[in-house]
Amino acid sequence: MKNAVSIRIAGVPVRFRASWFLVSAVIVLLFGPQVQRIFPELGLTAYLVALGYALLLMLSVLAHELAHALAARSFGWPATEIELNLWGGHTEFIAHRATPVKSLAVSLAGPAINLVIAGLGWYVAGLFDLNPVAALLVQVTVLVNFMVGIFNLLPGLPLDGGRIVESVVWGATGSQDRGMRSAGWAGRVVVVILLAGLAVVVITGAAEISLIVIVVAVMVSFFLWQGASESVRVANARLQRSR
Repeated sequence: MKNAVSIRIAGVPVRFRASWFLVSAVIVLLFGPQVQRIFPELGLTAYLVALGYALLLMLSVLAHELAHALAARSFGWPATEIELNLWGGHTEFIAHRATPVKSLAVSLAGPAINLVIAGLGWYVAGLFDLNPVAALLVQVTVLVNFMVGIFNLLPGLPLDGGRIVESVVWGATGSQDRGMRSAGWAGRVVVVILLAGLAVVVITGAAEISLIVIVVAVMVSFFLWQGASESVRVANARLQRSR
């Protein structure tokens, strides 16, 4: 497609949407001046370091999605596509004879690899005497992967942690659709808690948060609410047809 760039990694088609490149450009423009303040001697080269931020984020999200795809493949579920876009990424695969345990394992593979990368980055940072720029990029690697891993473990769809809720309810009731509905409602609760927490911080001034962070948080919450609501809608429709 004209608005996407496609490659194959480990036999899996990977599609980079145009919106992903837009996100990368925004990261460079936002973090370039910050890097200049930290390392004024770099001059405009600071924007190349900021580009490193964007690339590290891309590689972290890509590692996350590839972990899903390869875990699915281990169960004989072919991955049809990985897509990186404005909201991060997602992996599409065909699940044959799915079970709660297999579904949970595939879902947790993504956050697990991010936490492993964060741990390795933290270990490397303490093992070697890195120059300041390299040390900064390693710190970014650790932080980005830790945040991606932990955020995706929040217990509600469409996040990977929602599969924990889905799998538990699925295993207890024997119905994947009931599990999906419960995980969708859990996702809505997660969004409400996130927005409530953000509102408390902003109102009380407990921490300094930029307008950009607030806007991004609201946009992400809107995306999560849509995904959770769609899960509830699909599950309700399936349960209605099965009666």
